[in-house]
Amino acid sequence: METCTAVKVTPTAAGDVEVRCAKPADHVTRGDLQHEARLGAFPVRWRSS
Repeated sequence: METCTAVKVTPTAAGDVEVRCAKPADHVTRGDLQHEARLGAFPVRWRSS
């Protein structure tokens, strides 16, 4: 499965880290505007602008 190419820089205690959306590549075109990634055990969510 091809994943979404959206990325987000999120702050952590060790500095900023870039995370990549783990949802399918077409989720935005299907109306799901929320991207989602995991940073260790923590979910990182953001919306397309």
